[in-house]
Amino acid sequence: MTKKPNGMTQIKVFRFDPEAEKKPRYETFRVPLEGSVLDALRYIYEQHDPSLSFRFGCAGPTYERCGACPVLVNGQPALSCKKLLEEGMTVDPHPKFELIKDLVVDFDREKPKPQKSATSSVKIVIDPERCTACRDCVLLCPLKVLDVRKVGGRGMAVAADPESCCGLTCRQCATFCPSGAIHLQTVGKRGKSC
Repeated sequence: MTKKPNGMTQIKVFRFDPEAEKKPRYETFRVPLEGSVLDALRYIYEQHDPSLSFRFGCAGPTYERCGACPVLVNGQPALSCKKLLEEGMTVDPHPKFELIKDLVVDFDREKPKPQKSATSSVKIVIDPERCTACRDCVLLCPLKVLDVRKVGGRGMAVAADPESCCGLTCRQCATFCPSGAIHLQTVGKRGKSC
């Protein structure tokens, strides 16, 4: 039995080179409807436009300590290597950091926080009884979502910027927490924990 191809879809990608252009734009590309958003970006780069700038590291479905490819997909933070491609997606750079080019941001230069932040699709739950304040979650997250602060007289991880969390496409904080203190819950879905 032969596998039927998934077909093609269109993906809209944010484009802007601050050094050469006056204003940002979106370009639409036809890509195979399979794999991840990163797979689609690589297809665009290899088949349509080698000037597209985006970042990736692990390029795999397993949990390497990476997080280099954060973007917004249809307005929600996600890791492009873990977010599955769907029809009609729009991909933007992650809004927390200053833009370098297209989808590449500078993790060392945060933008001023806007008055009204986007709401995250996940809630970060940290068990105070299990958290040892080891800082592993802080060190592995390039988006600086978590921090360790003094809470109730002792150090503990806290969600310092939950709006920037790539949530269920990342889960590195929960996966690599040595004490199992961090869990992610889908907002609006009662009791669903990851």
